[in-house]
Amino acid sequence: MRIVLGIVVLALAACSSSPATEESVPGEVTGAITEIARGDGDEIEAFTVDGTHRIRIDPGREYGFDLEHLVEHQTTGDPVRVTTESRYGVAYAVEILDA
Repeated sequence: MRIVLGIVVLALAACSSSPATEESVPGEVTGAITEIARGDGDEIEAFTVDGTHRIRIDPGREYGFDLEHLVEHQTTGDPVRVTTESRYGVAYAVEILDA
């Protein structure tokens, strides 16, 4: 019985540590952009910081720069600092700055 319980605990731990979750993004994240997601029109819709935090772009927000600049950060590994807000469990970028 203890072996079965141990296996269940390990399985649950493995499931809870999935990368790029939106629900677990804190109010501010600093790190390297490891992935960029694009929409049908090739616009940037989301990006992932440090392979862990998936953050969506708010299409109605002006970030003060061309979002293609995020690709440069992904390429160079230069970090960004992102202030986020959660909307129904989905993390959206409020502000994106060079870190």
